[in-house]
Amino acid sequence: MTEEVVLTLQRMLAITDTGLVFGSDAFDKARYAELRDLLAGLIEQTALLDRSEVTDLLRPVGHYATPLIDTRALVVNSADEILLVKDRHDATWALPGGFGEVGISVKENILKELKEEAGVEAKVDRLLAVFDSNKHQLQATQFFKLCFLCTALATEFEPNTEITEVAYFAIDQLPDLSTKRITRQQLEILMKRYKAGGQVYLD
Repeated sequence: MTEEVVLTLQRMLAITDTGLVFGSDAFDKARYAELRDLLAGLIEQTALLDRSEVTDLLRPVGHYATPLIDTRALVVNSADEILLVKDRHDATWALPGGFGEVGISVKENILKELKEEAGVEAKVDRLLAVFDSNKHQLQATQFFKLCFLCTALATEFEPNTEITEVAYFAIDQLPDLSTKRITRQQLEILMKRYKAGGQVYLD
């Protein structure tokens, strides 16, 4: 099954979820439910999603279907090396960050994630890019990934429930990346924006 077909199924499933939540006619809701079952059968046949992703995708949302927000921090040292954190569960590396949280601004969220994951006290300098996960790392849920340039003011890292290590890496010497969180291509785009300035990159 091609990536384009998976994207179409993802979009159709979102429409049926929204119809089930906001539809008022009982017959229309029954049709949305039947369509959702048919889509589920097609999605389960794809080789592009693993079993846990299919399960997540097929779980009714109970609200208007919309992409989630992921925030990531680009912290660069004086040698133009990128700060990455190592995930405790799969031993892959990514930019510090995580889901946007209700009641917390985007700026507060990225500073919170930097502190919790990497032990970094920082300031947010500017937005570098907004990536669409459907274009870079297709998975069950679509994310808008907001990536900010941040300056580290102090660092006091201790291993925690999520992260075992933090380290700086040159762009041409990257470790094994958690590609669902960040890809090499995305890091290259971010470094270009960091060095050149100018407009925010938008997918």
